[in-house]
Amino acid sequence: MEPTFRRGWGWLLLVALAVSTVGDEITLITLMFRTAGEQAAFAVPALLIAQLVPGLIAVPYIGRLIDHRDAGRLLIFASVAQGLVVAAMAFQPDMVATVIGATLLGLLFAVSGTATFALIPVVAQGLGVTLARANGGLEFIRSAGMLAGPAAGGLLVAWGGTGKALLIDAASFVMLAAIIWLSGLRRMVAATADQDGKPPSLLADYRPLLRNRRITVMTGALTLGVFATAIADVAFVFLVTVALRAGPAALGALTACWAAGMLVGAVAAGETAQRRPSAVAFSTAILMGVTMLVIGAMPYFGAESLVGVGLAFAIGGAANSAHNVAVRTLLQMETPAGAHGRVAAIYVTATRSATITGFLVGGLFVPASSYDAYLLAGLLGVVAGIAGWWLFSASSAKSNMSSR
Repeated sequence: MEPTFRRGWGWLLLVALAVSTVGDEITLITLMFRTAGEQAAFAVPALLIAQLVPGLIAVPYIGRLIDHRDAGRLLIFASVAQGLVVAAMAFQPDMVATVIGATLLGLLFAVSGTATFALIPVVAQGLGVTLARANGGLEFIRSAGMLAGPAAGGLLVAWGGTGKALLIDAASFVMLAAIIWLSGLRRMVAATADQDGKPPSLLADYRPLLRNRRITVMTGALTLGVFATAIADVAFVFLVTVALRAGPAALGALTACWAAGMLVGAVAAGETAQRRPSAVAFSTAILMGVTMLVIGAMPYFGAESLVGVGLAFAIGGAANSAHNVAVRTLLQMETPAGAHGRVAAIYVTATRSATITGFLVGGLFVPASSYDAYLLAGLLGVVAGIAGWWLFSASSAKSNMSSR
């Protein structure tokens, strides 16, 4: 593999890759406005399912494609295609076209997300910075984008309606494609074949990664943490509006606390996530679990308060951001460059499946038992972090002994 891009484009590339998150958020919030206007009970769930499930099904094939083709060119293709789909949706406001477009976007988001994961090491190498620093920069700008994206989408819809908002968003995807093309960003990977000269089967392509005990332990443990967080995500709005009897302003303030924490965590991860990514990944998983436990235990100590929840959210957001940096760095360090697309696909498949399941479980606790949801989520998060760290350390020690 020979990574390459034109000198002087490194930081612009990193920013462009991260800012694409803002476009994703604008698209989602705009389509949510459009489908909510249908006044149909199934409209919003259909949109969310259309955006999530097809990409989840296709991501193993996408990961394989990323590792056997130039991820830079694939990202250009995905970005242009996203722009065209979003532009077409701007002129077709009916529900059927919206769901079809959301399905296509879900697939393209899976391509662009996996390609971006594989390209970060290329950009880091070209810039002469560590993986953790590049991932930290990506996480910081993405966190800012996740905070600004919904607000920007809302303002655009209020200003010119969903059609104009989607056209502006379409232009942002084409701009990203242009930056990648002009930068010359490439990630060339040698094609692989079996003894008959044919490409290996999908299972054969993934088997070496699935047999890697360190990767499977890390993916399994941290997927349990994602499942726990999804349970709390469902309970969040009911925690604020029912348990704490607060309104939209409190909801926005707590969301801001989480986002501010994420910005701090992205900066704080620093070189520690490079030197000891596993320690940072698992310890921050534990910390996120502890913050959820604290929130869930509040009524038992008569300590329910927005201030307490806000503080827990700020700490949890910082832990979440540092965790994301460490996990990406660890996955990229644990696998050869030619397998980055597949390892990203494994992690995305596991964590997205856990998110869907967590949403379903979280629904069993709302609206009346949001504190109990946080208690369960916190307990699972702590167990995932502690057990995962122990198993990962044990597998590392066993691997070191067998290599002697």
